[in-house]
Amino acid sequence: MRRPRTVAIHPALAVLLAVPTLVAAPQATGRMTDAQASEVAEGMLRTEDPKALAEGLKRLKGHVFKSSKAPQREVVLFAQGMALWKAGRLEDAAEPLKKLETTFPKSPFLGEAQLPLAEEALLRKRMKECETRLRASLDSDIPGERKRRSQELLLWLLVETGRPLEGLPILDTLRPLEKEAEPSEQGLAAMVIILCEAKRKDEADANRRSFHNLYEKGPHTPQVDLAWSQMLGRMNEPRASAQSFRKLITDYPKAPEADEARLALATLLTDGSLKGKDLKGMPDAESLLAELRKAGNPGDDALAGVVELRILYRKELWEELLKQADTWMAEYAEKGVATQVAEVRRLWKDAWGLWVDSRLEKGFAGVMLERMRAGAFAALGPKQRLGVIELLAKQGLAAELPRLIREAPGPERNPLALAALAKVEPEAQPKAVLSLLPAKATPAQELTRLRAQVTLQDWKGARATAPRAQPGPERIRAITTLLQRPLAKGETPAQRRQEAQGWLGRLSEKADAKEPLLIRVADLHAQTGDYRGALALYPTKPSPSQLGWVSLMRAQAQLRLGQKDAAKATLLSAKGVDGFRGQRDALEKALGI
Repeated sequence: MRRPRTVAIHPALAVLLAVPTLVAAPQATGRMTDAQASEVAEGMLRTEDPKALAEGLKRLKGHVFKSSKAPQREVVLFAQGMALWKAGRLEDAAEPLKKLETTFPKSPFLGEAQLPLAEEALLRKRMKECETRLRASLDSDIPGERKRRSQELLLWLLVETGRPLEGLPILDTLRPLEKEAEPSEQGLAAMVIILCEAKRKDEADANRRSFHNLYEKGPHTPQVDLAWSQMLGRMNEPRASAQSFRKLITDYPKAPEADEARLALATLLTDGSLKGKDLKGMPDAESLLAELRKAGNPGDDALAGVVELRILYRKELWEELLKQADTWMAEYAEKGVATQVAEVRRLWKDAWGLWVDSRLEKGFAGVMLERMRAGAFAALGPKQRLGVIELLAKQGLAAELPRLIREAPGPERNPLALAALAKVEPEAQPKAVLSLLPAKATPAQELTRLRAQVTLQDWKGARATAPRAQPGPERIRAITTLLQRPLAKGETPAQRRQEAQGWLGRLSEKADAKEPLLIRVADLHAQTGDYRGALALYPTKPSPSQLGWVSLMRAQAQLRLGQKDAAKATLLSAKGVDGFRGQRDALEKALGI
């Protein structure tokens, strides 16, 4: 750490110290008086000779004042502190100077003492105390040319505490250096960093060149070069910025700033800033990130994550991108930089759409439903949403569709529901079908509702829906199943027969379509002992699929009515027909056929 060549003395002591006095006088013949100690201290303040200062410190070390507030003690404490400071013993220097501060709070020496105390505070990372002391030093009435060091140290402090732009007013009013004096390494480094932050390129470049001339191998060179590289990037000079980052990485590969440069360069290589020839000779972003991960110090984890997502996008690794984007958002969505959050959302949305396209093309949903978190379906395009709905419906996952459809724009919701219904059999996914049907449905949709209700054995709902359902064989089958339900508590077979008769009378289907219902009504007549009524209802020429049952039931009714020959004829007409053959064979045997 560079030290001032001389110590500025308060004007109040100018007369006192005007008479030449050697540090060694008066000659020690025994224990010094307070006055003699004061004379030694005054001599120390007039010299810069290290040996003389060391001798003075030695002589003052064992002196004990008559009182802690002895007036002579003031100059002794000051002289001891400044001598130790000049010798580079910051922590030792702080002890007498702090005693001076507490014992003589109005001492004229305190302004000069603030700089050594500030340096000790900075060494101990007591940043707030350091800043307070430096500003006190600048506000004191010590000679102006001596304030330069305090200004430089304050500039460095502001850089270290992440407030470089606060240093601009100080930088713009910087005291001139004494003749042949040079700025400190910390001070000059701070000037470059502050000017880079302020985008004052020409001034930053001039100071950067001076820094490299004076302190090329100094510990703060990587910081200076990093600030310069970052400024070029902010000033839309990506090529120059990338080249500067690459040079920093090459020159100082193990410096912490090199890791920042790797991440910044990887960012430039993936954000589209560099084109064509700009990329020549540049490392690839993936290798830069690998170096960071290997060192276990990616620096800005959020930005590193964004760069990795860009790399995955370029490789078209959609599945991996989606996983990493989800992880990134869970960590940084709330606290991350707004531009980074927006970019990750864009990358996720693009990758999500492309991943869904690949699944739709293959006709394989896979983990698609698992990825359908809130907002994911809405993030797709209209054709993709339709494709997803149809694919999930076909693969038996219709139960989740209502939740997805609610995310679609209003005009799309009904068409999406209808598209899903077209791919689903009500008997296979009845609950999902009911949730997809609109309240005001068409007859065809009411028929679908009826089939789902019957599957779920929602008999009350089915009875209410059946009259609104589209006429045809499907409605007849559903109503037939409805009439086959177990008798409710207190319900009699006669009441069920009356209900069935009522359906038969008011349905509009043609006779051939009504056949299953007609047979069910005839069965109910037979079950209640009305064999004549049953025989009148059973069709004489049933469809092949019903022939086995109808021939059996007609023959039984005929037997009950004493029409044995007619029963034989009925059974013989169905000879060889499948369907209830065991029962028919038993009846034939009983009749002697």
